[in-house]
Amino acid sequence: MSKPKQKKTNYNDDIIKALMAKYGFKRNYILMSIRGERNGLIPIRIQEEYKALDRAAKAAVNKNITNV
Repeated sequence: MSKPKQKKTNYNDDIIKALMAKYGFKRNYILMSIRGERNGLIPIRIQEEYKALDRAAKAAVNKNITNV
């Protein structure tokens, strides 16, 4: 019997901590919101904000790599 192999998603920890401080929720709730396991206005806002911050972080890293 083999176990299903699912890829574990890595999230940007700095963004998670910032969202925890901003909204006052625990890490588990923030992660569940990002994955889409929670419904409501706040989880949707958290998910959109995480995606925007993640894109900005990746853009900043790519910009610095090209400047080096």
